[in-house]
This record gives sequence, C-alpha cells and structure tokens, in this order.
Amino acid sequence: MRVASFFSGIGGFDLGFERAGMQVVFQCEIDKFCQQILKRHWPEVPIYDDITTLTHSAIPAADLWCAGWPCQDLSNANTERLGLTGERSGLFYKYMELVAEVRPGWLVLENVPGLLSAEQGTALEAVIDALEACGYLGGWLSCNALHTGLPQNRDRVFFIASFRSKRAYKIFTDSSELSGNSPAGKQSGKKTRSGIRESAIGDAPLVVQRRGGFGYTLAKNVCPTLRAQTGKHQGGHSDRPILCGQKLDVDRVGKADGVPPRLDGRRGRVIGNAVVPAIAEWIGRKILTLETRA
Repeated sequence: MRVASFFSGIGGFDLGFERAGMQVVFQCEIDKFCQQILKRHWPEVPIYDDITTLTHSAIPAADLWCAGWPCQDLSNANTERLGLTGERSGLFYKYMELVAEVRPGWLVLENVPGLLSAEQGTALEAVIDALEACGYLGGWLSCNALHTGLPQNRDRVFFIASFRSKRAYKIFTDSSELSGNSPAGKQSGKKTRSGIRESAIGDAPLVVQRRGGFGYTLAKNVCPTLRAQTGKHQGGHSDRPILCGQKLDVDRVGKADGVPPRLDGRRGRVIGNAVVPAIAEWIGRKILTLETRA
C-alpha cells in the first residue's frame, strides 16, 4: 500500500507504516528542521511544505492518507483552546478539503486527548461529521504508548476510516490488545494487565486501572510525555498526572517513543509532537491484513 503523509513531523506515522510493509510516497511538512530529518530518512520522497497552498493534483496516488494535524488549539496545555476554530488545529479542514477531492481508500488521523473535550465536545463531533460527509466509515480509539511496551504514558486519539466500506470497523472490534478497551457501558474496578506488555523500564509489569470504555489510568513505572513547548509550539502532552518511575531527559525520550537514533533530533519539540511509530505500525498491519482478505 502507498501512503501519503500530511503534517508529517519527523515521520512517526511514516516510519510505523513503513515497518508494517507500506510505502511512503508523499510528505507534507512546513517545519524546516523536520524536513531535514524526513529528507535524511526518505530522500526519494517528495516533500511539500505548506498545506494551505497544496492542491490535490500535486499529491501522488496513494491508498492511505495519514495526518497528525496540529494539536496546539486542542491541547489542555493551551489556556485559550480555540479548538478547530483555531488557526493551527483548524488546518484539519484544509486536509479534509483535499480528502474530498481525492477520496483515498483509507484515512488515519491522530491528535491529543484534548480533542475529546475541546469546544464542549463539539470538536470531536465536527471531526466525525467531516469524515462521514466525505463518505468514510470507521471510528476512533484512545491509545497509550505504554500499551506497545514503550515506557511512556502518552495518550493519543486515533481515527481510522475506510471510504464507503465497513472494513475499518473490524479494527475496532480487535483493538483491546493495544487500547485496553472494555465493552461499552461496562465498568470494572479491578486492576488488570490485560493487553499490556512488560515495562521497558524494569522487570515488573505495569499495573493499571481500567476506567471503562477506552483507555486506562496509569498506576506506576512509566515516564511522562515530553511536552512540545518550545517557542510557539505549545501542547502535545498527556492530560492526566502520573507517578513516574524515573525521569527521562530529551536525549533518552526519543528512544522511549520508539524513534531510532537516526531520527532523534536535538530538540524536545519535535519528539514531543511525534506520533509513536509502534502504534502506527500496529494500525498499518491491521489495515494490510484487511486488504489481503478483500
């Protein structure tokens, strides 16, 4: 499968999908430092800088479009929280304009958990409405990096949708191994390790509290998400306070995110904004499995 990547950052989505067996054919990223990293790892892939001037004719044919669009106006770290009406997070609508013109087979999107509560919850509804209006069926789930075995409490919301097809639904019926989801409406007060690998920090497995629905509340032994808070780049962090087994500095947090040394930049900002490749790989493998069954 061919992948077009938007708001590519340092290539977390791209690397994960590549590891799953997909081919990255296009990237869109305005940050010059991130562009340098992308060019180093994907020298043959064309990079377009400004999505606001991008036209659908400049995008190569691709089966899947991924986008971790800007989170600054959605993050709980931002006191203003303009939501999708903000200049940066509102770029979601430009992305969807391009989607409406091309209608790729699959969409995978990512943002911070603050999206769920932004604009009194209407931001989430707006994203879902936009996907449905373009003919996409699917859903969203909340994933944490710790569910992939990485020692970091990094919650993110992922949307997975297929064009005029119910195939994406099958991913959500088998997402417990990654997201720790429980049946809708069913609450559980018991501690569990279901679907959680052993901590990469120590020998003891993570102990978590099931919250009901999607997600878990951390109990111990993972590190906090590095905030992307350099200059104007605010946001991109975990919403809930946690107990930290040990503190990781910028030099080590890239490894905790699953980003290899060659992509580990000098600035905490780009790491703080990055999609965890292991989660993208999991999603990519699920999609490829569905494609082979079609």
